[in-house]
Amino acid sequence: MIRVVMRAMLLGLVRDRGALAMSFVLPVLFFLIFASIFSGASGQRLRLRVAVADEVRSPETTRLLAALAADTSLELIPGPSDAAWVREQVRRGRADAGMIARAGGRSLARLGGLGRPPLLLIADPARAAASRTLAGIVQKAYFVALPDVALRSVVQVIDQQLAPLSDDQKREIEANLEELRQDAERVKPEPGPLGELMQEEPVVGQGQRLNHVAYTAGAVAVLFLMLSAAHGALTLFDERDAEILDRLLAGPAGSSALVAGKLLFLTAQGLLQVLLIFVTAWLVYGVSLPRHLVGCVVVSAAAAAMAAGVALALVAACATRRQAQTTANFAILVLSAVGGSMVPRFFMPPAIQRLGWVTPTTWALEAYTSIFWRDAPLGATILPLALLTLTGAGGAWVALRLTRRWETL
Repeated sequence: MIRVVMRAMLLGLVRDRGALAMSFVLPVLFFLIFASIFSGASGQRLRLRVAVADEVRSPETTRLLAALAADTSLELIPGPSDAAWVREQVRRGRADAGMIARAGGRSLARLGGLGRPPLLLIADPARAAASRTLAGIVQKAYFVALPDVALRSVVQVIDQQLAPLSDDQKREIEANLEELRQDAERVKPEPGPLGELMQEEPVVGQGQRLNHVAYTAGAVAVLFLMLSAAHGALTLFDERDAEILDRLLAGPAGSSALVAGKLLFLTAQGLLQVLLIFVTAWLVYGVSLPRHLVGCVVVSAAAAAMAAGVALALVAACATRRQAQTTANFAILVLSAVGGSMVPRFFMPPAIQRLGWVTPTTWALEAYTSIFWRDAPLGATILPLALLTLTGAGGAWVALRLTRRWETL
């Protein structure tokens, strides 16, 4: 009897292609996606897009920027390279972080004492990990490319604050430092400890914690929008099995009323769901929802319409409820993984980041990002809003075409 039960389950699994895919294809696909993301984020394939500006244009800053340009972990963005441009690139999300060798700060050769740090790190609090990574790369580049400058700064501290050096000692140290500078151009020494080198400046008004909460709210909202829309679209099969669908199709509107009704209900349900998430983020964590309420409602409505249209199209394309549930779960999990709902996109290798731009998940997250933590006007989200709306409308049209076949059954 045990063998009979096992054989029956095996036959059921083999005959159900959706169950086979969920059991054996989806785990492997998820492994490949996340292995690519984390191997790229932890190894040499990490590529942070960085905007830089050199207001000082000294030999030291030139050497430091040249070392950053040679680092395979960074992609320096071409442009006018002034401070305002760097801030704008980071604020609009075109750069993961920025760095300014600023005028009016201390020299790179004098890290201690009075005055502002010589380097200004421009950080997007929504991408705090990117700015921390850049800070570590800059520290390494400083000691690798400018070892003579770093040691000269230490010598100055000793001379001025601990034990004054004689002229002969200073000349000997200068000669040794010049030799060290020449050696640094030929070899790559290991980085050493860092003194006070840089200061961080966020590009948005909210604190880092609130920006992380806002990003999490958007990511969770998009994921559950699609899951709840798929669950609601599956009622097509419940209504068909209960013969409710036959009575609806017998009416004058036919399947058009069925698809339109479900689309409007799922859109309204999704909008309420997303607003509840952001209201909770506002009440519990202080995310500035009232100031961005209009933008949040518009983006959430477009995202909810997208989720409803896509869910209806996926379900209408399937023959059975089990097949539809499997297909919807498969599509939602892959879109969420690639689109940024599970892992922030700047952690991903460039190839997956580019792939993410074809997913509605990325469009929705970019729209929320622009509104909540870049303080961009609603007009800046026109492109993602248009893509979300068109996707929802396209999904509804596909669902309408597919459900019309039920009228002839």
